[in-house]
Amino acid sequence: MKPGARRSFLKKTLVASGALLAWPWLAHGQGQSGLPAGLLAQQGDIFSFVRQQLLLADGLVYLNTGSLGPSPRWTIDRIIEIMHQLEANPVTENWGPLGRQMELAREKAAGFLGAATDEIVLTRNTTEGLSLVGASLHLQKGDEILTTNHEHPGGLVGLRYLARKAGARLVEIPMPMPALSQEEVLDVIEQHLNKHTKMLMLSHVSTITGMRMPWPAIASLVQGRDILLVADGAQAPGMLAVDVKALGVDVYATSGHKWLLGPKETGVVYFKKAIQDRIKPVFTDSGYATYSASSGTRNVANIIALGATFDWLQKVGMPAIEAHVMQLADYAYQRLAALPGVELLSPAAPELRTALVSIRLTKANNRQVFQALLEQGIVVKVLPKYNALRFSHHLFNTTNDVDILLQALEKLV
Repeated sequence: MKPGARRSFLKKTLVASGALLAWPWLAHGQGQSGLPAGLLAQQGDIFSFVRQQLLLADGLVYLNTGSLGPSPRWTIDRIIEIMHQLEANPVTENWGPLGRQMELAREKAAGFLGAATDEIVLTRNTTEGLSLVGASLHLQKGDEILTTNHEHPGGLVGLRYLARKAGARLVEIPMPMPALSQEEVLDVIEQHLNKHTKMLMLSHVSTITGMRMPWPAIASLVQGRDILLVADGAQAPGMLAVDVKALGVDVYATSGHKWLLGPKETGVVYFKKAIQDRIKPVFTDSGYATYSASSGTRNVANIIALGATFDWLQKVGMPAIEAHVMQLADYAYQRLAALPGVELLSPAAPELRTALVSIRLTKANNRQVFQALLEQGIVVKVLPKYNALRFSHHLFNTTNDVDILLQALEKLV
């Protein structure tokens, strides 16, 4: 794609979403950009400004936000600032001004996910959030826990623990790859539901294929069956606009360190009010507040910076981000589809697509290709079981990143 076309491609995304004027705020996150008025509008390529706020090495093509997202400079600076404030007077700050800011971060997380504050618990990551369910949910011997064969190991660990503890059966649905339609996905799930099914845990966005699980339709499918609906949301918030109420889930867990571009070791879990009496881990025995007797001392700086991350993303606007990353993924998908030596594992159906695109290599070895790409400054994700690679497209990526990737792959696969 020519430079002029790229600028038009990116600028159109922001203009259509009404977010163009929000971008100068990004430089520090506190309302001051420090840039001459009108500079960003003159640049055209607004998302290149976002890239400038990251610490990524010059020339690095980073396409693995699905594993770890790079935090912007101002997030890192904010963590350092809070640490200085905390250590200047630890007790007073921790249970005073900074403690109140931690609780405000929980309120911001609730607003970002479309939940009530008293439905939100701040955790260290998605795995911890899901494990709170596995550690405390009561099932009977013979009950079934339903999931798929495409789940992240961190999501499965709590389910396996629960199955062992209760004598329940863990059933992994073989998922089509790629899925052809929402109807196919729903049919596969429905075929595995029965009177013993008590819990259904699915990724909102598949870590393997990038498929967007049709959660609202799934919620309708199981309505009235007394099945706990749990979503592994590690790959969605920050990439897609998420409304847990619209999804129809009972539990939704996510991390701050992926698409949110927030601090590492931060996370959020949503427990719908109606099911809170069924999930009572020790961690929340004293309540859902960020700090409590049962939570113990928290990572004050990271939690407050996570709250600021939600501010940052809200200011940019999730519609603008989602539009940008989806256009990039569509561009990559079309180019990869025409590349010999690869098979797309990600679905073609628009309603199932996301900004994650995965390919299986039909001739080359994925680890060798991964290493060759890394040596050229291109960072992607290896999917070991499938001889596959996964590419993440975020707001700091451009079509130029995709072009560089494809030029390298053409010689390697």
